[in-house]
Amino acid sequence: MRHNNREFDKSSYDSNDQRAKDAIVGYLNKNGYEDIVPREDYFFDVAAKKDKNYFFEVEIKNQWGDSWPDFWKEVRIPDRKKRLIKKWREEYKDHDLIFVVFNTDCSQAWFIDGDTVDSSPIGTIQNSSRIGSPHLKEPFFHVPKEKATLIKIN
Repeated sequence: MRHNNREFDKSSYDSNDQRAKDAIVGYLNKNGYEDIVPREDYFFDVAAKKDKNYFFEVEIKNQWGDSWPDFWKEVRIPDRKKRLIKKWREEYKDHDLIFVVFNTDCSQAWFIDGDTVDSSPIGTIQNSSRIGSPHLKEPFFHVPKEKATLIKIN
């Protein structure tokens, strides 16, 4: 079965990527991480060290405002992130991989370790209000929110 991932949206990337990187860098600085390096290699977003080596993969869920809606029972990570998990497993066994999903103003975020994402079921969702759009069948990891950690950033 072929999944139709949403096409890359440069304007969305431009308006969200740097905000998310800035937010995680600020959080890491305040929480004792060192050697924090934002990356632009289309793999991991930020590398850092604390008790060990970490990679952080960040994104912003703009539909999430002040509080996580009670009826959202899971945090969804795009299936296309499988390539990051594969690279991490094959090349960076000495790092932990953490996925971070921020709300729209980056005041809070879900933190999910790479093993949890990788072991979560994958399913398609309606990822658009535009009926018939190709990304209505876009696959996502469906991570139960109980397996993620919600952290207040500010």
